[in-house]
Amino acid sequence: MGYRQYNLDERESDFYDVFNEAVEIILREDVDLVIHSGDLFDSPLPPIKALKIFRDAVKRISSKAKFISVLGDHDMPKRRGLYPHSLFDDVKVLGLGCLEHMDFNGVLIAGISNLRGRSIELLREEIRKFDKISSGYRKSIFIMHQAIDRYLPFEGAYEVREDELPRTASYYALGHIHSRILARFGGGLLAYSGSTEINSKSDIPSWRSDGKGFFLVDLDGDEPKVQKVNLNVRPQIDLELNIMDRGGLSNALKILNENLISISKLSNKLPIIHLNIKCRGVERQNVINKISDAIKGRILTSRISFVEEFSLPSVTAIKSSVDQRGLISEILKRYGLSDEKFIDLALELQDLLVNDEVDEAINLVKKFLGVDV
Repeated sequence: MGYRQYNLDERESDFYDVFNEAVEIILREDVDLVIHSGDLFDSPLPPIKALKIFRDAVKRISSKAKFISVLGDHDMPKRRGLYPHSLFDDVKVLGLGCLEHMDFNGVLIAGISNLRGRSIELLREEIRKFDKISSGYRKSIFIMHQAIDRYLPFEGAYEVREDELPRTASYYALGHIHSRILARFGGGLLAYSGSTEINSKSDIPSWRSDGKGFFLVDLDGDEPKVQKVNLNVRPQIDLELNIMDRGGLSNALKILNENLISISKLSNKLPIIHLNIKCRGVERQNVINKISDAIKGRILTSRISFVEEFSLPSVTAIKSSVDQRGLISEILKRYGLSDEKFIDLALELQDLLVNDEVDEAINLVKKFLGVDV
């Protein structure tokens, strides 16, 4: 909460709306325990409105259920300052720098707040304690706000490998990844409930396939039963329009209209559209004007980008040409880089990269940019 996407009042309110919708469902379902797996707030210094909405929600929830959370990387204060959750007596925050656990009606609840950078080894040591702590419990919940290599398999994107997780939890309530994930793991179920709203364009595919919301979990049986609860998020479209094909802009506008009609059926909220327009030598302002006419009154906001498609000489043609400087000069001019220094740089880079001298090429670019080699 408190995220103000595109600096729009409506977008900040969207995050409050889905949170309040979730609270209504929680109260209606008579749950015993609410677990938030981190990034409750967009910043450790959230706006007053975010704090008030959360305060009002906690007052309503606390009469029926316990509210437990760990801190996410967005919640985490700088330089050991106070985190926003500390304002609320009815919110229990687990795991500040270590794995912390508690007993809740005979169920072990253990969690650790987000750790990064030099603290990763400490994180791994603390995670290893869970299996021993849970040995006397038939049911247990492990809470963490970290990425796992299986779901963000890029070096530097994850902090924990899947084989480093404890094996004995009944339910793994995980945060940090915006997509919904539910999978069997160890002796229980591993779950990323995902974000409750679309935080960025990259969230759109997972929202279209799995929705946005939270999980309702029943631990009464021998194994957890999980129900996916969808919330009424603001729809978003990510669309590529090609105005170079036959029919050009007319066909693109038709495709745009069809998408707007389709997405209007998903929610009563005006959508956000992201348009990636492939073009060649068009008057961009004319295209923008035509699109603006087509979407007027039908969307909240649009994000439009153009990708200019050029017919560029191939690398082979450049290498075999006597007038390499002339060809490279022509290419760079199309991108507004007509200065001789850019042509010289391109020629030097070509010579180095053709001979597989990658380190030298990197150093050349750093020197050109004034960066210490």
